[in-house]
Amino acid sequence: MLIPRLPPGECQVWWARPLTGAGPDPSVLDPIERGRAEAYRKNEDRARFTVAASLLRLVAGAHLGVEPRALPISRACPDCDRPHGRPTLPADGWECSVSHSGDRVAVAIGRTGPLGVDVEEITDRPDVRDLVLAPDQDGELVTYWVRKEAVLKATGEGLRVALTEVVVTSPDDPPALVRAHRADLPARTTLRTLQPGDGYRACLAALDTPGLVVTELSAG
Repeated sequence: MLIPRLPPGECQVWWARPLTGAGPDPSVLDPIERGRAEAYRKNEDRARFTVAASLLRLVAGAHLGVEPRALPISRACPDCDRPHGRPTLPADGWECSVSHSGDRVAVAIGRTGPLGVDVEEITDRPDVRDLVLAPDQDGELVTYWVRKEAVLKATGEGLRVALTEVVVTSPDDPPALVRAHRADLPARTTLRTLQPGDGYRACLAALDTPGLVVTELSAG
C-alpha cells in the first residue's frame, strides 16, 4: 500500500464507505478483531467494524513497515482490560483513532500527541440534546457532539466523562475547546473540522500538537 509519508506534527485521516464500496480484506484482522466482528448481529455493524479495523492495519502497517496481519494493535480497556478501548500502535510517537457512523469510516493516524476522531451521521436526536449540550450552548447538535467526543477520545476517557462537562465553540465558529473537566485541556487541545461529505459531521482532536497539519485521504 503506497501512502504519503507523515512528518512529525502531521496527521492523516483516511475515509472509507463500508456499506457502498468494497472494503479491505478481513483476513488482515487478528483473532480478537475477527471475534469482535463476528459478534455483531447486524451486517452493517459488522461491515463498519471490519472496514475500520482492516483500514487501520493497512495504513499503520504501511507507515511502520510491518505486515498488516502481524501488527500488534492493542485495544485494552484501562478499566477492565477487555479489547474495547481505543487502539494504540506499537511505535513511540505514533497515534491513531477510529470512528464510524452510517456509511462513513474514519481512521486517523499521526506523528502527534494523542488523537481523537469522531464522525456522526446527521439525524434528528432531540432525546439526547440534554446529554450533549451544556446549558449555555445552542445550535446544531451533531457539530457539538463530534467536537466533544473527539476531545474525549483523544484523552482516552470516552463517555466515562459527561459530554456536558466539555464546552466547545459554537458550530458557526472555528472549532476549539473552551473549558473542560480538566483545567489543563483547553490549552493542550487542537481541533480541526473534517469533511466527511453530505449528511455527516466530523472532527479531529489532538493533544499537545499546536501546529497540527491534517490531510484527508480516500481509502477507495
